[in-house]
Amino acid sequence: MPDSISFLIAGHRFRVVGDRESALLRTMPGFPVFVSEYEEPEWQVVFGCEIEKPDQWKVLYDFVFEADIMKCLFARKGDEYYFVMEPYDEAVAPLMMRYHLGDKKVEATQGVDADMLRFALWIALSMMSASSKMTLVHSSTIVHQGRAVLFLGESGTGKSTHTRLWMKSIPDAHLLNDDSPVLAVENGEAVVYGSPWSGKTHCYHQLRFPLAGVVRLSQAPYNSIRRLSIIEAFSALHPSFPPALAQDDRFQDMLVDMLSEVLSLVPVFHLECLPDEDAAWTSRDAIFKGEHHR
Repeated sequence: MPDSISFLIAGHRFRVVGDRESALLRTMPGFPVFVSEYEEPEWQVVFGCEIEKPDQWKVLYDFVFEADIMKCLFARKGDEYYFVMEPYDEAVAPLMMRYHLGDKKVEATQGVDADMLRFALWIALSMMSASSKMTLVHSSTIVHQGRAVLFLGESGTGKSTHTRLWMKSIPDAHLLNDDSPVLAVENGEAVVYGSPWSGKTHCYHQLRFPLAGVVRLSQAPYNSIRRLSIIEAFSALHPSFPPALAQDDRFQDMLVDMLSEVLSLVPVFHLECLPDEDAAWTSRDAIFKGEHHR
């Protein structure tokens, strides 16, 4: 029987089955923090499966993985979804995953290396969790006064710089995750969890916090913040959800339902800012208005 390793991620039991994959995950940065033994998983990814490309699938999304190391493709045929990773290095075997909508299991081929494994599990968890009012979201996330704030923006807009300014200048501000925390709606409350995916910053915490607010950043020669309308807030937050899933109508419906709940529960802001400490205080004071000002 293949080896396996179990995790508790965002309050859900998640198991990975596969000898090589389990061995990698025991030492891969981030994942050991979330290891948790239990009897039965809610979701699992099983490696070593035989998967063939179906005839006439519909390609929903294709892109080049970071640093041009591989091509990725997300496709669908009926209720089956496929995710393919094809490295440019021919010495590295490609990876294919298959997921039947509504199942609690993703099947995957073998031959995955560490970088591919990390991203494959990100995609697998995104697919299986979408129906549970939770998703990984591209964000740098600060915790202050026991509540989380999501900072959004395209790569290079200064999310990590802004959260570092919070930690430098604002008491009781610490980083929860610097790339892909888990956003969820639980019992009528928007919450944020740490995750094993934190980009280049090794910041992995098995923690959960209520969400205080969301801020989308853009660079400017001044610091100014305003609260967005519901329509503006939707446009600000939606691009930070898993982009591949947003190309499918059924996954899109799940994400939109969840996003609508989030927007009814927390404020969303647009911060035009400089990379300075005043920008951090500007966003802090807008979100935590009237609560222990500087």
